[in-house]
Amino acid sequence: MPTAPYSQGVKELRKSGKGLLSNVDFKSWKFARRLFSRAILSPSFNNETIKWTKLLFEELEGYWKSLGSIDSDCKEWSLETDFSKWAHRFTNDMIIVVTTGERSYSMGSYYNTLSPIKASYPDALIEDSDRFVRGINKIVAGVTIFSFLGPFIRHYVPFIRGKANEILKHRDFVFDKLDLIIKKRRQEIDAMQNKDLKNDMLTSLIIANTERDVNYKKTVGEEIFPPTVQARNNAPLRVN
Repeated sequence: MPTAPYSQGVKELRKSGKGLLSNVDFKSWKFARRLFSRAILSPSFNNETIKWTKLLFEELEGYWKSLGSIDSDCKEWSLETDFSKWAHRFTNDMIIVVTTGERSYSMGSYYNTLSPIKASYPDALIEDSDRFVRGINKIVAGVTIFSFLGPFIRHYVPFIRGKANEILKHRDFVFDKLDLIIKKRRQEIDAMQNKDLKNDMLTSLIIANTERDVNYKKTVGEEIFPPTVQARNNAPLRVN
């Protein structure tokens, strides 16, 4: 059971006791691992990943071509840029779209900071996506503070307290956003036929162990797992 040890700070981040990485409950961890493995190993999910890899790279290539063509003719263009920043944003967009089925626009946001020609997406959508990605990065980076510093230091030492509170604000924003995405996807699933369901990980997790799941009531060992939390009481299930 390869999980991180229990930490009160990680629990404060709401990352303890659920998902895979910080789950000390073996039965819950086993259930989450089964759902996660089923989602990422399904052919439909793999096809979706390949499709979005192609689409996002074409989008990235379009941004590069647009930037390179600003000071050159349309036939020949060249671009000197920081590839690592683009790669980071490409990865963010890729992970979010195959995980939730929702687009983020961190590449578009970065493009808008470099080009006088803005990406053709609503400003609010780009700003919200950029904040969401930035919030995830802050939470991941903040795990160290919450894992190794005690509650007294996090709550009362001035500089550390400010950092911890900032991370908690990002946590609240990201989790609220995820809850909205989950609620929206549940409504979409209720209105869809099975053949129209998306192939992202979130959809797979929501319908797991329900009558809409093709593997309904499959067993692990001798156990039959019940429907997921969402299917029973609409509460969000996060696989960290």
